[in-house]
Amino acid sequence: MTATYEDVLRFHTHECPGIAVGYRIAELAAQRFGRHSFENELVATAETDSCALDAIQVLTGCTFGKGNLVHVDNGKYTFSFWRRFDGAGIKISARPNGDAYRDEQTWALYNRIQDGTATGADRALFSRLQTARVKRILAAPVEALLVVAETTDAMPERHRLKPSAPCAGCGDLTGVDILHDHRGRMLCPPCHLRAHGGVLPPDHGHHHHSPPQIAS
Repeated sequence: MTATYEDVLRFHTHECPGIAVGYRIAELAAQRFGRHSFENELVATAETDSCALDAIQVLTGCTFGKGNLVHVDNGKYTFSFWRRFDGAGIKISARPNGDAYRDEQTWALYNRIQDGTATGADRALFSRLQTARVKRILAAPVEALLVVAETTDAMPERHRLKPSAPCAGCGDLTGVDILHDHRGRMLCPPCHLRAHGGVLPPDHGHHHHSPPQIAS
């Protein structure tokens, strides 16, 4: 199945610069590696949680549900894609100062809209600027919008389901790879945070725990 921009918009439910950038990124990845399938396994990482992710999922077949799209919260407009059978990979980033990023005027309008001080004229101008950005993003040469390079970063391992065990704080079943060992009590992240008064010390990682009950 070859997905289209219209398919992406139907999935995302609205058009915006983020989904347009995601479409251009996913289009490049699909041109290089094809679409994920049983015979053509792909895996991707996303260093942002922006609208672009929906386009990545629709076009490449890399999805959170299958575990072959991994969110790495680095706050960067960067996506990496690998083909499993040969390890080939590319990293695609939004070009600095390009249309993937808002300019100062657009940010100022957005902030006024968010804090409730925007006028009707502000909202109309913001909408026009966003629409114009979408058109430029979809029409721009790749090199004007994106930075594309081979990647030597390690490819994520295959997603494996893990059993669950009850949190010693709230009792909720929690993945054993997520539970924290806090003074001998295995706690889920919210309970672990509360146990530290709302501020985690540095270097507090996850610890495995042998569960008495398994949940899929």
